[in-house]
Amino acid sequence: MTSTPENPSRRPGRPTWVLLALLALGAAVGWWLSRAEPDAPPAVTQARTRTAPSPGDTAAPATAAAPTPLAAAPAPQAPTPALPIVDEVRVEKEEVCSGEENLISVRAHTPDGNDAYLHYTVGDGTGQRIPVRVWRDDTGAYELPRVTVFTKDNVSVTVPIPAYRVKDCEPERLVHVMSRRLPNSEADYEFFARVMDKPVAPGQPAPKPFVPTRYVWTFDDSAPETTSGPLVSHALAPGPGLGGQYTQHLVRVEVFDASGRKETGRSSLQVLNTSFENFDKKGIVTLFAASTPRFPVLDADGVVRQTFRLSHHFRGPVRLTRVTTTRAFIGDKEGPPPPEQVESASLPVSEIPEGPGTEVKLTFDTQAEPGVFSITYALEGVSADGHPARGTFSLMRPPPRPTRDNSTPITNPVLLAKVKRARELLKQEFVTDEDLLRLEREGRFADLQTSAPPPATARPPARNPGR
Repeated sequence: MTSTPENPSRRPGRPTWVLLALLALGAAVGWWLSRAEPDAPPAVTQARTRTAPSPGDTAAPATAAAPTPLAAAPAPQAPTPALPIVDEVRVEKEEVCSGEENLISVRAHTPDGNDAYLHYTVGDGTGQRIPVRVWRDDTGAYELPRVTVFTKDNVSVTVPIPAYRVKDCEPERLVHVMSRRLPNSEADYEFFARVMDKPVAPGQPAPKPFVPTRYVWTFDDSAPETTSGPLVSHALAPGPGLGGQYTQHLVRVEVFDASGRKETGRSSLQVLNTSFENFDKKGIVTLFAASTPRFPVLDADGVVRQTFRLSHHFRGPVRLTRVTTTRAFIGDKEGPPPPEQVESASLPVSEIPEGPGTEVKLTFDTQAEPGVFSITYALEGVSADGHPARGTFSLMRPPPRPTRDNSTPITNPVLLAKVKRARELLKQEFVTDEDLLRLEREGRFADLQTSAPPPATARPPARNPGR
């Protein structure tokens, strides 16, 4: 039997066969993988790198880098709050004189139920009802402020206010109402009314002097309070429960002189509600402690005695589960103070009711503990529905009584006269800066000025369209 010789031109060479076989194998494996795992994610390419040879090495083998880990799935993001919807912007007056107050009231809502976060600005003022003053410049031009309404995460919308006319006239005088939160307090504020006369142009007759004799204050919808001086203190309650992120307040004062003439001033306050903020951001019920007296007083026996009203704004009572005290030490001037001492403690109450709360009387014997500067109480508890509650307050050592050895003599004659007047008025051996500030605002030192202060004017030095 004879064999038929092959045609060399039709016989593939060995390398070609190997290449075709490898390609076929790769295609088959790829087809099988795609059929075996139809829902698998795309393969992650693993990079390969070559390490640099160390000195003295003749060769460095190729090494594979660690496989790149699969990226973690992104955490679900909270939906962005919807823009607030401004329902109404109301202007009190359709025309005012330059610098005259005009009350701007804003009403808005949120389509996604985030009304508790609403807060507002009008120009550079804050609040939901804001008295603004707009001034004409030397050319007669003026700019009306705009309203911005914010909701959760400060998502906001800005709208214009309804146009009103600012006339070419100015009031004879203005009443500015200023405020500050009182120290060691959650809700107590001090308000001060200042009457400012319009500057008299050269050659023009001066208006009849206005000497205040009575101030009638109105806070939101509460009953008016009357004072003989320009200063008053008032508690601005945050409202029932946790309320909202901010509480809105409008303060009004009517100033009368002896003949019955009246001038009016208003101020808007937008106060951050710390109870709402802490619960919204951290899920913690805030415990408050208001002290009486407001500042620590050292009795003759060397003991500080203060009453603390413990309260909260959450629903239901809060049960105290743990109380600790931290003692801070005075130390000496040459080195750092000793480390603080933390230990368990107890209070005469185990539960803080909703609303007005409860009182505890505490003492700090400075003679028995001469090296201690303050004792801080840390309260931990749980609300009726299981939320954690936290709060702190401190008993502090008052500053030492002034003596010739630890004091600097007062050389300013006006300040010395104020201190002497304050001691007479308050019937106290010592007076504080807080005492002097309050009496100063009440006008009790007006006759003690040795040099006349610059006159108060109704027009600010620069035009500010928002106030």
